[in-house]
Amino acid sequence: MNPKPTLQTIADRAGLSRAAVSLALRNQPDIPEATRERIKAIAEEVGYRPNPMVSALMAHIKGGRALPEAGSIVFLTAFPTKHGWRDYQTTMRYFAGATERAREMGYALDEVWLKEPGMTARRMDSILRNRGVEGVLLAPLPIGRGHVSLDIRRFAVATMGYSLLRPSVHRAVSYHYDSVRLALQELRRLGYRRIGLALNRSQDQRNAFNWTAGYLISQENPRATSRIPIHNLEVGDDQTLAQWLDDWKPDAILSGNSQILARLEKLGWPVPAKLGVAVLDRALTDDGVAGINQQPEIVGAGAVDLIVAQINRNERGIPTVPKVMLTGGVWVPGDTVRNLRANAPEAESEGPRKGIKAKRKGRKTVSVAD
Repeated sequence: MNPKPTLQTIADRAGLSRAAVSLALRNQPDIPEATRERIKAIAEEVGYRPNPMVSALMAHIKGGRALPEAGSIVFLTAFPTKHGWRDYQTTMRYFAGATERAREMGYALDEVWLKEPGMTARRMDSILRNRGVEGVLLAPLPIGRGHVSLDIRRFAVATMGYSLLRPSVHRAVSYHYDSVRLALQELRRLGYRRIGLALNRSQDQRNAFNWTAGYLISQENPRATSRIPIHNLEVGDDQTLAQWLDDWKPDAILSGNSQILARLEKLGWPVPAKLGVAVLDRALTDDGVAGINQQPEIVGAGAVDLIVAQINRNERGIPTVPKVMLTGGVWVPGDTVRNLRANAPEAESEGPRKGIKAKRKGRKTVSVAD
């Protein structure tokens, strides 16, 4: 393999010193414009790319700041109580992934509570600056969609999930929309056809309604054999849920979490004998429950990557174009669904499923949507 091109590689090509090449690539006026353009052309030709860690180091030196042994990134929470965020398993998993990635990259990740008694946005800004904090990782908020009051102009900032509306910063999120597609695909592979969506609307609000969007788009598929209205579990009681089940007769349900299992058991809907259930946010404690692991640890690590990239590029404050880093979920099999195809192989070979009619074209049979 060819060695990675360096400033010396360009200097040798141009017949100049490394210092002159460095100045030219930084557009310093001490170097004539024609020479700067020639140096840039050579750099492009040899495939030279600056080292971001070196760039960050030089930014530190030029700013006259002392170089810390390890940089500092804070995990800023805004729950009513200092440790209230720890009651949410997804946020805990975000934090675990972020802590590990920060350690790998040489940073400490310290927990800071924005709601300390007597705390103001100005005081928090002063505290963070005095501690030499360079990056702020904003934890998900306790409410579905909200904002935090903090002057972030001096910091590299990112968040996780969609709960933070303002300030508009880079964010790492689970690919909720695609999680619905994946879950429906796996359920259909098992032979389920009438798949309903029953979830807490407030939970989907935290996900910018991506679950709802994914489900509604799936029902626009011309080959869809059923169109079941979404049931909001926060409206009505168990009898309302029972009525929805009786009216639409799904053979499987997608839900936000496993709490629906207890309600179904209470209503006399055995899972999976009568009804398959898969969840879109499978918790670590959901033993035996089928659904999507949203991989929050990877999302947390991605948020740290976004912050460190800003530090290396010497970027601070609200970005002109906020980026969204998506992490796909993975399907986890479970005992709450069963393979309907395995129980009725003959029925599947008899012909097209309900809602599909066969048309003959010569010797071939093709299926088209009704």
